[in-house]
Amino acid sequence: MQRTVSVEDPIHSLFDLAEHAAREGSQVRAAYRNGMIVAAVVLFTVTVIDLGALYFAIVSNHLIFIAFGFFLLIGLYLVYALVSLNRADETIKRFFEKLRAIDALERTDADPKIPEGANSVERYARYVWRGDATLNPTFPGAMSASLGPRDWMVQGRTIRFDLAAERRGSWLYRVTGLGDPGNLLLVRSVPGEISPVTYDTFVSDVRAVGATGSSRPSRVVLLRASSDALPDELYSRVARQPVSLRYRLTRREIPLQVVSERKDGNYDFTPYLINLA
Repeated sequence: MQRTVSVEDPIHSLFDLAEHAAREGSQVRAAYRNGMIVAAVVLFTVTVIDLGALYFAIVSNHLIFIAFGFFLLIGLYLVYALVSLNRADETIKRFFEKLRAIDALERTDADPKIPEGANSVERYARYVWRGDATLNPTFPGAMSASLGPRDWMVQGRTIRFDLAAERRGSWLYRVTGLGDPGNLLLVRSVPGEISPVTYDTFVSDVRAVGATGSSRPSRVVLLRASSDALPDELYSRVARQPVSLRYRLTRREIPLQVVSERKDGNYDFTPYLINLA
């Protein structure tokens, strides 16, 4: 399953660390998985002993209750250990995914050329069609064919995106929020600089469209024909604060990306979004 990882502009000293972590990461995660398997086996064994102790407590003397309580405490401890191991496993997984993303960024063209086009939206659409496997939004051919402007009617108001492409989620996702969420690319062009109001409105519109439930936004982009640096506060929000999406039983966070057209004819991404297999 492909995952998209957000990466700020990395410094060169992290590249060697990324390569080393990518080699060692699988071994570390394997060790944690083995520990979880052992803990699960022990938990099952203790549960069987507990049930046996409970049976003998009913037909025998009260001393058995002590043994039952002892094994119950062990069982509770092992449940806690399993939860802790799972959390540690997820943390390590995210850590090594970030390092793999940094390593992947070093190996690709991080400053791709801007295609020809009448405006920034048309140019970005052509860039998406090129299908860069590492940096581009990736989706099936049928989704690519639907790439274009689109309006949504949400609670009596029209929400427009300059560029959108969608693969609908499964019926299970549409009903419960679980299952395959599909894919949804949402792009809005900003004529000037991105103000806090523009940013907040875009985030609100993304959440509103995501709440309709046909699919979950998987990549959201603010596109600007400018190469000026983002203000520090806005940069921090874009690079480090993902958009939180709630639908039915699920809550997910997705990164928001600002794509800028530089004067040298290349794109600038804040942050980089790296596709990992």
